[in-house]
Amino acid sequence: MRILDCTLRDGGYTNNWNFSKEQVVDSYTACKNAGVEYTELGFRRSGPEEGFGVWYHTPESLINETLGDIVCEKTKIAIMAQMGTFTIDDFVPKKDSLISMVRVLIAYHCIDKDDSKLNVDLINETCDMILKLKKLGYEVTVNIGRIDKMTDVQIEETCKLISRASPDYFYIADTYGHLGIMNMKEILDVIKRVYSGKIGFHAHDNLLNATVKSIDSYYNGVSIVDGTMGGIGRGSGNAKTELLIAHTILKNKDEYDLLPVLEYCEKWIGSYKNNHVLYFITGMYSMHVNYAITLIEKYDFTFSKCFKILMHVLKENKHHFFDGKYLQSVCDLY
Repeated sequence: MRILDCTLRDGGYTNNWNFSKEQVVDSYTACKNAGVEYTELGFRRSGPEEGFGVWYHTPESLINETLGDIVCEKTKIAIMAQMGTFTIDDFVPKKDSLISMVRVLIAYHCIDKDDSKLNVDLINETCDMILKLKKLGYEVTVNIGRIDKMTDVQIEETCKLISRASPDYFYIADTYGHLGIMNMKEILDVIKRVYSGKIGFHAHDNLLNATVKSIDSYYNGVSIVDGTMGGIGRGSGNAKTELLIAHTILKNKDEYDLLPVLEYCEKWIGSYKNNHVLYFITGMYSMHVNYAITLIEKYDFTFSKCFKILMHVLKENKHHFFDGKYLQSVCDLY
């Protein structure tokens, strides 16, 4: 399972993409140090729009001056571009850009708000755009919004049309957060019948299942999933990057590091005392919950200190049963 973190792009809905340089640098650095493969900065649009911050259209110069000194190959930069809001002239050749992946979004697949009418012309225009972007040297995905509003026949037709452009990933987007594990699996089964390329999944958390169905999608054929740190994002939010990372760690894969993402959450999203992160850590490692409860209620430590304390308890194999005196002795060490 590969992870694409879209904290800045999807999280931009919470502040109209008015991110400081420090926050953008911290977001990229957290993903890089955590081992996340892609981080999505924002949208690429033809120009600025009133009321929105600069990461809503994300010009090349902005990326260069913000991240030029720290970008590395192992954590690639992605950008989203919605059909109808940009042209190919808004992109420079890949060799002149820090962007590696362009995610082309079809937000609405229908004609005149009638979901029974598939907008074949738009899909063909999207294929042409994908081919142009690939010619410039970019990895390209196509993201189909509102996937649950499409019939099986429409999904199959869309897959066949998109196939001629050979995107790097065919993404299904749970735009309204309606998908459960079963209907998500059914949609993936339809796609896999007619589409041989790699599939991606972008979940929303309206049903409080974004992370679960993202992980489950991996076991049903998806190659890459989206997440945001702390689950921040439009409306109900998204799958949580930290939980996606935790899942891979629990599968005995050591290519990820959890702490950088959790430190970002503590600095920019919310205190660990309010967002259950310590409970998540104890659950992840099957620790007695009183270790988290005591750290939250009795002490006023930073998250990093709490994390080190819990990892110390785990390393000494003292996590199965709670011992308040032992915890105090560990706290004194830090």
